[in-house]
Amino acid sequence: MKNSIILFFRISSAVMLLACNNTTTHTVNINDSLTKDSVQVAGKDHTAHPLDSGAGVSTSVVDTAGRLFLNRAASAGMLAVALGELSAKNGSSASVKRFGEMMVKDQADAGSHLKTVADQLRIALPDSMLPQHAHYRTELDKKKGAAFDKTYMKITVENHKEDMAEFEKAAKTNNSLIRNFALQTLPMLQKQLDSANAILKKKL
Repeated sequence: MKNSIILFFRISSAVMLLACNNTTTHTVNINDSLTKDSVQVAGKDHTAHPLDSGAGVSTSVVDTAGRLFLNRAASAGMLAVALGELSAKNGSSASVKRFGEMMVKDQADAGSHLKTVADQLRIALPDSMLPQHAHYRTELDKKKGAAFDKTYMKITVENHKEDMAEFEKAAKTNNSLIRNFALQTLPMLQKQLDSANAILKKKL
């Protein structure tokens, strides 16, 4: 009887020990699985997304020079429209008046493109001309007839030479939106400059 009791306890102990070992193994397997899953998730969380890795940086990053260029371009555009409209009232030469009409039309297209670029880059353009352009409007507002025609063409030539230098520089910028705007606008500026020079040669 005593031996039977001892045997019973030995068998019970072995069963309990085996059960504990299975539980431990299962727990370890679960923990290992969780650890692997956690590593995989962590890996996903830290994988660089194309947008996070710098993709598109050439279109979104605008340095100080880029902002100044866009602001000056907007101001120069306002001046072009203002003087073009003024030529219909103060000018006397038919060629000057036609030039003014062309300037207003051209600037409508260029200004629309400029606004699109500024909106995409989240840059607020000026609502009025910068001082470097505003004084020309004041000066020409006081002139009439031939005096207006000649001064208008001279101002246009001078400003367009400066504008083209700025646009040529912007055409080499790393920002693709600004670069494309400059490249697409340069032919228009060249056409306007050539027209103004041709009118000036007529000795207004």
